Amino acid sequence: MYRLRPATASDAGFLADVTISATRAQGRLADGFDEAAWRAGFVEWTLESIEDPGTELYVVDVDERPAGRLRVSRTPEAVELNGIQLHPDIQNRGIGTAIITDLESEAVRRGVPLQLNVERDNPNARRLYDRLGFVKVSEDGAQDVLRWTKGVEQNQLWNADVAARYDTPDTGMFADDVIRPTVARLAELAAGGRALEFAIGTGRVAVPLAGHGVPVSGIELSTAMLDQLRTKASAESIPVEVGDMATTRTPGEFTLVYLVFNTISNLLTQEEQVACFRNAARHLSPGGRFVIELWVPELRRLPPGIPATVGVADPGYILLDTYDVLQQHVVSHHFHFGEGTEAHLGRTPHRYIWPAELDLMAQLAGFTRESRHADWSGTPFTADSPSHVSVYRLADA
Repeated sequence: MYRLRPATASDAGFLADVTISATRAQGRLADGFDEAAWRAGFVEWTLESIEDPGTELYVVDVDERPAGRLRVSRTPEAVELNGIQLHPDIQNRGIGTAIITDLESEAVRRGVPLQLNVERDNPNARRLYDRLGFVKVSEDGAQDVLRWTKGVEQNQLWNADVAARYDTPDTGMFADDVIRPTVARLAELAAGGRALEFAIGTGRVAVPLAGHGVPVSGIELSTAMLDQLRTKASAESIPVEVGDMATTRTPGEFTLVYLVFNTISNLLTQEEQVACFRNAARHLSPGGRFVIELWVPELRRLPPGIPATVGVADPGYILLDTYDVLQQHVVSHHFHFGEGTEAHLGRTPHRYIWPAELDLMAQLAGFTRESRHADWSGTPFTADSPSHVSVYRLADA
């Protein structure tokens, strides 16, 4: 969609032009604005920035023509977006979102947050950053300081220790009677085309699906989980983009996008979950399918006044879910223990989704529901089903 090239002194005039054009289109030029004086100062500052080893100034090329300006600083503590302007003629094409999403992916790989400042009188930019998961952390004069830390948080949650313990060959969700119908159904839905797995993890489903003859790509936010996948499949056999499944793009077009084992609930806001549907739609060819495997919230099991349920109580493992019904949040507490008194606790946060709410999210992204079953084998879905596999189809045109 775009290409970045380092700015040179000959670009200073264009960078001034695009900054003025973008600011004017937003209606944010002050009364009595002295363009000549501003331009002279901006060009001087641009030339200083080009020589500054602490920042990187880029020209954004679109369709092989200069179309925008990007300034980034990289420190051991953060990736800092110091400024981005796109010419009004190429706005609303997703280019700004793509640039910021790529910076988020860079921050994930480096294990640091992505930070930026945004003027309080620029509501359009603020809405974009809110949608992309930025959170206000402080104020700096007339600007708000925003930070994106999801990559850091997810890599702390899904770290190397968790990734090393995640695979349980031939048992639990890795059991053959779980994997086999999952792969068979996904291969059928791919209909001879390419498949994309959001939150591909260690490749529990992707590796056998690729072995079934379906070309598979993935998106994954945890670098530790991806490292574990790479012990089973190369980047050539299963290419993976590092990033957030709600926003990250991967090359190509697909007939199938899928999310398994409740993973959409790892997105903790309704806005992010809707964005995930829209991201699936962006990757699909007309008539393509988006498949979600998801549990049904167990609120009927909550005793009055007690916000928790015991999901599993097996030898060596107890699962306790605590609910915040106001925010539709649940935290799963995983207790692993053996002989003696020592135990290991792991916690995973989720935002639960009702089946009808999931259908509405699909409609907002241009999908219609094609089917819903209680499992991958096609068991009918009923009011008592604990989970479902829902297939959504994108319009043919």
